[in-house]
Amino acid sequence: MGEKALVEGKINDAIALIKKLDETGPSPTFAAWYYYDDADEWRLLIAAPALDPLLQKREAVAYRKVIEALTSVSPSALGISDLKVLNSKSPLPQALRFVIRSGLQDIAQTHFANCTFNGIFIKEVLILRSA
Repeated sequence: MGEKALVEGKINDAIALIKKLDETGPSPTFAAWYYYDDADEWRLLIAAPALDPLLQKREAVAYRKVIEALTSVSPSALGISDLKVLNSKSPLPQALRFVIRSGLQDIAQTHFANCTFNGIFIKEVLILRSA
């Protein structure tokens, strides 16, 4: 996976975060580890319709909601700098939803590398939820 390996601890912490967000809100409809080739790093992308309005004018509030859930699960490998909150209608979640759909509360570990979906080239991604 990627030039820089995505460790199992980060995947497990991400799953714990998603489950916590399901419990406390906002429940993500999209969550994926995405490899940014140009920066040689993985980022956990989170999107939830409830966060969309906040991302436009109060982005810090959207991040705070996710970070509060993160700190409550006591992650061992996942940090704040690993997170990126996206609008649920942005092109990447939309393109990946076209390829794979999971249930609203399901975790699906689906891996793709060197693929193009709906005109978007993806070096590498591990989809955890795409509802």
